[in-house]
Amino acid sequence: MINPTLRRSFPTNTWSTEEIRQLRQLAVAGASLDTICGTLRRTRSAIRNKATMHGISLKRCGESLSSSLTTHEHVA
Repeated sequence: MINPTLRRSFPTNTWSTEEIRQLRQLAVAGASLDTICGTLRRTRSAIRNKATMHGISLKRCGESLSSSLTTHEHVA
């Protein structure tokens, strides 16, 4: 039994099966990361983490190492 004093006082922000299905569909369709964030009402970080956990590639969404670096961070 869980000790009541150890329970979180705030609700967890779990993903539904439908949200994960929608994430996969949007990524396959090549929707931008910002579009996916707006549609699912999640942060960029949450989208990236969930995609990684479920083996969903965001490369079609323009999400790659080079696109996340600013111009002054590029190595010649």
